[in-house]
Amino acid sequence: MLPERELKRTARQMNLPGFGPEQQERLHNARVLVIGAGGLGCPIMQTLAATGVGRITVWDDDHVDITNIHRQILFGASDVGRKKVEVAAERLRALQPGIEVTAVDGRLTPDNFIAALDGIDLLIDGSDTFATKFLAADAAEITGTPLVWGSVLRYRGDIALWWSGPGAPADGVGLRDLYPTQPDADSVPDCATAGVLGVTTSVVGSLMATEAVKFLTGVGNVQVGRLHMYDALSTTIRRFTVARDPVRPLATRLSTYTEACTSVPSTEGRMLYDALTAHHLPSLDVREPHEKAISDLPAPGLNLPLSEVERDPDAARRALSAFSPGDEVVVYCAGGVRSEKFVAEHAELASTLGISLTSLPGGVQRWV
Repeated sequence: MLPERELKRTARQMNLPGFGPEQQERLHNARVLVIGAGGLGCPIMQTLAATGVGRITVWDDDHVDITNIHRQILFGASDVGRKKVEVAAERLRALQPGIEVTAVDGRLTPDNFIAALDGIDLLIDGSDTFATKFLAADAAEITGTPLVWGSVLRYRGDIALWWSGPGAPADGVGLRDLYPTQPDADSVPDCATAGVLGVTTSVVGSLMATEAVKFLTGVGNVQVGRLHMYDALSTTIRRFTVARDPVRPLATRLSTYTEACTSVPSTEGRMLYDALTAHHLPSLDVREPHEKAISDLPAPGLNLPLSEVERDPDAARRALSAFSPGDEVVVYCAGGVRSEKFVAEHAELASTLGISLTSLPGGVQRWV
């Protein structure tokens, strides 16, 4: 039975056709694990707590940063520096008095993921790396845990319910039926600069929460393997049905999952970074001004945003002419993608000016 306070708090919801006390009680008794208290995790947890999910576990090892709060709607400026899971737990308890929130300040890994899913009714993946998403998908398949999955980049978001493994429907579908292998680092957009519209994460997170509520209550039509692709600029949703690959073996163990955006720094990269910070080498930063405001190298050099180069064909020549013949100029950006592009396109020009260009591997996000 629902506690009297919870019955009253959610009374308006139980006026819905097909959604009565039985459905509300299912939510109240549900145990959900959310990966990440970020752009997706915040609206997901906010909506689930308000709707009436009674037990939420959240895993995250990060602290609130001022750059988070345009999209991570459980946090405010006064929370900067605090642990995300602690702030999230406070907000959820304010939304639903009596909710059981388990806030874990840590990361899910191949060593602890299977145990973390013990007793969980639904896993919700609000993470932002391929490594975590494939780890979550495999752990869910090994344990037969239903998985609400989502991702956001720029103005677009994807949502799906995956369910495969023990106890899943015979035609159950997993993430690896859509993406058999984890993409390599070269196929990943620049993680620090691709950008995301804050309201897009709220829309996608709310859609994920809606799928979770429908699944937990049995209300509406929830189809395993149905991929929803949301586009904010056109306000449209396209849908595709992913079928089970009959020849794909189900996951039976967790393996090693490499973070696409945090590969091991190279020796060359370390030497370049050390030389830059010791002011031994001149540098050229090709990021945009708002990126410099977020983070920068200890010894910043000349700034030439690539957007300026695209607008003005002579911008690169003017900037490179500011260096002296014989200079070995280190070009850097957020993740190394744009700096490599700049070096490739302007190496010949630099040579005519008597200077050389080298891209800093990994960029600012790897070294700062």
